[in-house]
Amino acid sequence: MTLHVGGPVPNVRRINADPVWLARQLAHAEWQSASTGGSNCAEVALLPRDITAVRDSVNPERPPLIVSDAGFGQFVDAVTANLFNGPLGLGRDPVTAIGKNTLSTEWLAAHINLSTWRFGGPESIGVAFLPRAVTAFCSPAGEERRFLIFAQSEITDFFAGIRGGLFRRP
Repeated sequence: MTLHVGGPVPNVRRINADPVWLARQLAHAEWQSASTGGSNCAEVALLPRDITAVRDSVNPERPPLIVSDAGFGQFVDAVTANLFNGPLGLGRDPVTAIGKNTLSTEWLAAHINLSTWRFGGPESIGVAFLPRAVTAFCSPAGEERRFLIFAQSEITDFFAGIRGGLFRRP
């Protein structure tokens, strides 16, 4: 498996779902999480038409990242192969799952723009590691640009759930 590091890679398959249909699917989705310390975690919903959604349980009103099942599989494979391990030294003054909401938009934008993004494949969610033990996810290239922000505790649980086989379509 090759990890793409750098800017977004070309998206092989765009999600061309009718917005009304997608909103209805998201409203009725069964969201799964791997949280071990409460309800603060990344959540996944497996939708019809080979679509996967990822959202932040602390901020469920924010738009989720929408990715093809193939793209989510690329992401899962990269997590399972430990290709998304964060660099050392970014964990000083770590934020909590609730505290991440106090980070300023300017701080987030500056660090997101300066970060090296890693993608598990051409349709994968991107991952960047920011100071204060913050991990950012971005939508696949070619999709509307969206970001989700997570504290280290949320990412640790989410990645452990992925490595444990959660979030796989039957």
